[in-house]
Amino acid sequence: MSHSLLVTRPNFDLTTRYISAWAKKVIDFAKEKGVKVFDLDRARANRKEFESMVKRNNPAIIFLNGHGDYDVVDGQDNETLVRAGENEKMLCAKVVYALSCRSGKILGPSSIERGAEAYIGYTEDFIFLYDDEKRTRPEQDKTVEMFLEPSNQVVVSLLKNHTPMEACNNAKRAFSKRIGKLLTSNSTDLGGAAVKYLIWDRHNLVCCKKDG
Repeated sequence: MSHSLLVTRPNFDLTTRYISAWAKKVIDFAKEKGVKVFDLDRARANRKEFESMVKRNNPAIIFLNGHGDYDVVDGQDNETLVRAGENEKMLCAKVVYALSCRSGKILGPSSIERGAEAYIGYTEDFIFLYDDEKRTRPEQDKTVEMFLEPSNQVVVSLLKNHTPMEACNNAKRAFSKRIGKLLTSNSTDLGGAAVKYLIWDRHNLVCCKKDG
């Protein structure tokens, strides 16, 4: 199965700087596999361009990065890209992964009701830790890697032709692997906090799909 991938990558604060940088790793992987990628980076991650790109190119997979809430995922400068009850119908027949806080709670199920094939996201806040010394080089941050590498496994798995549920479970296993490594290593304050938040992220990662 050939894929096309649309990625939104707002980049205007610390959180979006990090997730945008790590989403680039998924983009690079997709291109290596010959996948056609539509990258809405920075100012291009706005609602008008997002809706236009979805309609014009009909991507099989949509990877949303940005701030959000239970019923919404935002783009650059917190401009709404998708909101339940407004425009989630545009996700019809798509597989969506939202690296965004909370949207798996309401927007995910609402998207399925409007025809999305699957919506993978988080029912509460997605929390990650980072190394303050790597703020300007987030792609080199080994602390944030503990969180964003498992997250990336969702889209990596989809690009390897795994089902949405398999992709979600692969990411959960990647979180578990990170947790296991920390629990068997010398305990540190950072390690203890990381375990807590890795467990939190794993617990709140859900896959909404047509057959429940």
